[in-house]
Amino acid sequence: MKFAWIPPGTFLMGSPESEAERSDYESQHKVTLSKGFFMGVHPITREQFATFVEITGYKTQAEREGGAYIWTGKKWELVAASNWRSPGFEQTNDHPVVCVSWNDAVAFAKWLADRENKAVRLPTEAEWEYACRAGTTTPFHFGVTISPHQANYNSNHTYGTGKKGVYRQKTTPVGSFPPNALGLFDMHGNVWEWCQDWFGDYPHNDVVDPQGPDSGENRVGRGGSWPEAPRRCRSAYRGWSKPGLRGSYDGFRVRFCQD
Repeated sequence: MKFAWIPPGTFLMGSPESEAERSDYESQHKVTLSKGFFMGVHPITREQFATFVEITGYKTQAEREGGAYIWTGKKWELVAASNWRSPGFEQTNDHPVVCVSWNDAVAFAKWLADRENKAVRLPTEAEWEYACRAGTTTPFHFGVTISPHQANYNSNHTYGTGKKGVYRQKTTPVGSFPPNALGLFDMHGNVWEWCQDWFGDYPHNDVVDPQGPDSGENRVGRGGSWPEAPRRCRSAYRGWSKPGLRGSYDGFRVRFCQD
């Protein structure tokens, strides 16, 4: 598993009112991250998750509680036989693991923390966006629009001056597209990435090391995924789901710090 160093710093989290197709819950505010951290270069892969399962005997929520949501060709449907091993399309070891809930992601992070004796966890929403932007202020870390040569998303839809292109209808191997300036791959599209935070309104003032609300009903997901329109893959876009939800679009990456 490879990690990239993310230095401390200050950035504007959220999107400006001038950004196309933005949402009201993306209000811009200044965020300072006082400590640097290491972020997974890729989302967790099937092979990495399989190692966790093999060592621990862990059963995901999909395996314990009636399957995962997959695209049947007409709609998203909870299919009892679907889980990370069988997400409804072919994957290899270097594809991102999917059909994992927030609870499953947290279980993996805790196992890795214990195994490596490091402070491993899911990134906060602020850490994720800061790492994704890598110093940029545009809707995507590579610019003002997006193409299927830059990310895996539903390119039957367009953003800005972007053009339609191939819609792959499944995950792609991690690292298939160019990284951002910090060396992170797949920050836009491929799979939604669970974050540590409960979903809630942004603060109106400047904040340092935000952790999100103390409680809530939904956990944050970031980055968009393979079936999503490009607006949902923007750096500022905020997704949210119940922590037990699992679909063939849900994955995660982890971060750690030295202290």
